[in-house]
Amino acid sequence: MTPARLTSQKSIRVHVIEPQAISLWGIKELVNSNKQFEVCACSTDGVSALKDAENIQPHIILIEPELEGEDSIALIDALIQKTAAKVVLLTSNRDPLLQDRAILKGAKGVILKTDPPETLLKALEKIHEGELWLNRHATSRILKKMAEPHATKDLSDEQLKLAELTPKETLITKAIQLYPKKTLREVASSLHISEHTLRNHLASIYDKLSVRNRLELYVFCGKYQKTDDPNHHPKRRSNDGQ
Repeated sequence: MTPARLTSQKSIRVHVIEPQAISLWGIKELVNSNKQFEVCACSTDGVSALKDAENIQPHIILIEPELEGEDSIALIDALIQKTAAKVVLLTSNRDPLLQDRAILKGAKGVILKTDPPETLLKALEKIHEGELWLNRHATSRILKKMAEPHATKDLSDEQLKLAELTPKETLITKAIQLYPKKTLREVASSLHISEHTLRNHLASIYDKLSVRNRLELYVFCGKYQKTDDPNHHPKRRSNDGQ
């Protein structure tokens, strides 16, 4: 681990896991160029990465999954289990299978090293705010994979969870289904509420439905919420023209 600077309480602590020294230096310089972020640790292998993450408890972990001789998916799983950090892939590997496996394990996004520098900083901001960072193709693939294991699952437990939602929360879950590609700000605007209010409602919804993020909420409600139920308003059909 490289020595970390003293961290202010307002800083978002970022742990970088990258085996290549030059890439590691560049990522650290870029992240530290934004005043709201601070690289608190740098690791070059899985063993030190897990130890550093447990000791420092960063807010975000940026990981290059191409670690020689390492099971990167198992490492991502361990990092998620042992920290409260949001794990994000920063990689040159475009293999969709690797990326999808990481997301299904709980990673919050995929950033390519070929992306513009400002994309990395923007992605970190959004991920820290609770959003996922995926392109449309990845989102489509992962939605299908997440839905498959639940095809024959009994719906009673899920329906009970949905019944615990308030009318406002039910309205929000329907909006999430209806506008999967819109930003939270755009969804909030369609509901005539602020983005801050929407985020508060989503936190409550995630807790009640035992889902971790917007993607899992979309899959959950798509499978278990009856959009033609007259007790749920507004119906999906009435919103199609919006």
